[in-house]
Amino acid sequence: MYRYVGWISFVCLMCLLQTSLGLSGEIQGETYQRLDNIRRQKKAQLLNYLDNVKKSADAIRKDPVMEDFFDIKNKYYQLRKTKPASEGLVRTLEALKQKINEHYLNNYRLFYDILFINTAGEIFYTIRKQADYHKNIFRGALSETALAQQLEEYPHETFVDYQYYDVSGEPSAFIVEPVIKDGRFMGWFVMQCAINKINNMFTHEKGLGMTGEVFLVNKENYMLTDSRFYGDSTILKRHLSRKNIEAKFEEQSGHKIVTDYRGFRALSSFEVCRIADSEWLLIAKIDEDEIITEQYKGRRNVLGRRLKDRLRKSAVRHCKGNPVSEKPVVVDMDEFRKVQKGEMIGTFGVSTCTALIISFPERFAYMGHISPLDRIYGGKTTDLISHMLKRIKAFDIYKYERRRLQATIVANHCESIIETINALVEEGFFLSQIKFIYNGSAEYGRVLHDYMKNETCVKWLMNRDTGEKVCQCASDVKSVGSLIKPVIGYE
Repeated sequence: MYRYVGWISFVCLMCLLQTSLGLSGEIQGETYQRLDNIRRQKKAQLLNYLDNVKKSADAIRKDPVMEDFFDIKNKYYQLRKTKPASEGLVRTLEALKQKINEHYLNNYRLFYDILFINTAGEIFYTIRKQADYHKNIFRGALSETALAQQLEEYPHETFVDYQYYDVSGEPSAFIVEPVIKDGRFMGWFVMQCAINKINNMFTHEKGLGMTGEVFLVNKENYMLTDSRFYGDSTILKRHLSRKNIEAKFEEQSGHKIVTDYRGFRALSSFEVCRIADSEWLLIAKIDEDEIITEQYKGRRNVLGRRLKDRLRKSAVRHCKGNPVSEKPVVVDMDEFRKVQKGEMIGTFGVSTCTALIISFPERFAYMGHISPLDRIYGGKTTDLISHMLKRIKAFDIYKYERRRLQATIVANHCESIIETINALVEEGFFLSQIKFIYNGSAEYGRVLHDYMKNETCVKWLMNRDTGEKVCQCASDVKSVGSLIKPVIGYE
């Protein structure tokens, strides 16, 4: 009999595990499909642009206007070394320059600049006439550029991948076309490609939620496009994990769950794109935390009840009672306050009420003492969560910093917990950013938060007669995101 019951229990456990793993695979599968579609669209857009660039570069070698100007301007440049040109010749050259600039605008505007370089390395003409104009590519600072090294080693048609080009003050790639007239090698047309045209393709965020992005990475593990999560440019500045990127280059294409350059777990779809003699890694990714929160939001009516039950049954772990402050900034009932000058913040008598801390570690913290008159209880007198986050979003953080916010809910009951979580989620929080410090056996609690140490401590009064007290710390509590994973079958 016992053996039979044990076998049934084992079968039930396996069914539960298979259901969980199946649902986890389904959630990931749907996410990868979405990322694959975005990646394919971006790849098609990128390759279409690069194909147009190549066509323009190919056209220049058969362009008599550009070829004749190259020959005439080079001869004029050599003549000026020995004697001054006549006024008539100067006027003729100025007219030719005007013509070639118009020709550039009509035919080669995909390129940021075109450099005319003779066999000696002299840059005798450029469209933009920047600091490289009338310099020698093989001398001085220019000789250290990737372009100079490429021309010396491979003087035929070639592609120089994006590197920082000091002359333009930004990353540039170059397409090199040899100039051959009447069978004689005369030098090079060097077409400069600015990164901004490609970078602009990757700023579109449709279908990527709050944390998704698509970007390019080169073989040296540097980003070739800007991150949407940093105010400053990341192009050729943000160096990504060598282990992560090299593995993707080796595999060529696929899916991976990785810890990304911001420190968050992300689902990624990737593919290596061959660009001339170079390879770029195209990555589409989105944070795992956002996927989990999306799953919850889509089924919150059902999952909310199961989450509430799990939160109620979660184990209570006691701590030593830090942080401690004799004079914290005190928050009264039905109000919220902010600290940002190193102060601690606290509230007392949390019983039928709910305390909520929203903090940006080491920068600031807000605390609200929410009574049953508030919206999260079904009341209409206050709406503290909405007002707190309105101020935070307006005055305290940039949009891309919202991922760094942390919310800690404190209560000795579960009457308002799902409503509080839902309110935070609607304001853009992920479940991984939310913790719930709960003690259903306590009479009331005293809450103290230290945003500099990123710690919240609750001292619970367990018995009025005996004065028994216990402490709980947020650092010992799992996030709601961790607790919801088995509920939605994502583990």
